[in-house]
Amino acid sequence: MPAQNTPIAYDFHGDAPFTTPFKDIKPEDIHIYLDLDTKVGKNTCGQKCTHCWFVNYEKVYDKSFDMAEGPLIKEGLESQGFHVYPRYVDSFAYDGEFMRIYGPANNREFRQEADHTPTETMEMGDAWTSGRPLLADNYVELLDLARESGYGTISITYHGVIDENLAVIDDGSYPIKGVFSGSLTEEVLRRITDYNELQKSKALADGDHEQTDAFRVNIGVTVGKHNNSRESLERYAHYFNRLGVDTVRFNNFSDHGGRHPELQMSHEEIEEVYRDLKWLHENVDLSFQLAVSEDFGTFGIKAMGFPGHVGWCRAGRQLFAAIPADQEVLHESDGERREKIGDIVGCVNTFEPHLGILVRTVDTREHSASYSLEFDHEGIEAFTAKRLSGVYKDGCFARELAEEQGLVSRVPERRRLPILTTN
Repeated sequence: MPAQNTPIAYDFHGDAPFTTPFKDIKPEDIHIYLDLDTKVGKNTCGQKCTHCWFVNYEKVYDKSFDMAEGPLIKEGLESQGFHVYPRYVDSFAYDGEFMRIYGPANNREFRQEADHTPTETMEMGDAWTSGRPLLADNYVELLDLARESGYGTISITYHGVIDENLAVIDDGSYPIKGVFSGSLTEEVLRRITDYNELQKSKALADGDHEQTDAFRVNIGVTVGKHNNSRESLERYAHYFNRLGVDTVRFNNFSDHGGRHPELQMSHEEIEEVYRDLKWLHENVDLSFQLAVSEDFGTFGIKAMGFPGHVGWCRAGRQLFAAIPADQEVLHESDGERREKIGDIVGCVNTFEPHLGILVRTVDTREHSASYSLEFDHEGIEAFTAKRLSGVYKDGCFARELAEEQGLVSRVPERRRLPILTTN
């Protein structure tokens, strides 16, 4: 008998046809990832993963918008109709300062079924973390802050390979260095479970028998040649069934920085992963919702039975990242000064191509400021034409774009050396 599982979740950033002129796409149909802070390490995620895009691309390395200005940028763009997703390396960075400022943010749109129904992750804020901050002594205070700020889900990036006994292999052999280990993730999950139980007990003591503010847990698993077999994927299914998480989202390994070319899957291997994930969903009872990242692209995606637009990334048309840039005065006269403070880029993981600028307009008499996105319409249409003509064949064009623009060769020499794990 086929397994009866929750529908598979997918990423959603619009479905306007690529033939629609960009000028006809309304701000309400455009998603903006606002990269507020790209600093990795001790005060943010606590890690320096060797494949991290914030580590490997100079354009976004160690950058930030002013902490006080970030909310003003977000509010200004939202007032124009854009959907803005404040993005930072870790939701618990700086002892939760971003949570205090931005409240229950979501990091992207997760949908399911043909009518794009939002998944449970979208019901409340989604706190994204490496897991490291929740190993600190103040983890209870951080979880209290997340709950009080309106977060309902904690999403943790998982790095580990599972053995035949459904135990994480913790012998130092995991090929991606600088990551938060799977065994430590288990400890974080125990802490979240204990916290949820404590909140439930407090609610019952107060006479509340319908307490519903326990955290959901989403897990993100990176799939590459080190763990892409059906056997490995099925082990993850049984392993996370046992751990009692709510969503397991698989994403495709991308070799940002060129440090692990041996882990990138071929198109044929990605097709096989799609078939295996569909097999899992149909044949293994899952206590969690299975989710698939759009970065797997379109080779073999028909096996999933998704709506036709899924896998065809809308980056550069309905999805952009706004990243910090050196400030530059563009024009000044009659009490008004226009300043470039950021760049608009297409792919939100490789930060190319450049498709516009983020502008701050200052009224020097009123000492006030407004914010706007100035898109490069010609550049956007030229980029779309390359996708329509087959210059980029995959729905996720990140790898083809990286090869075309030589992004690996542009990684600064000082950061091409191996980064030691912080575990």
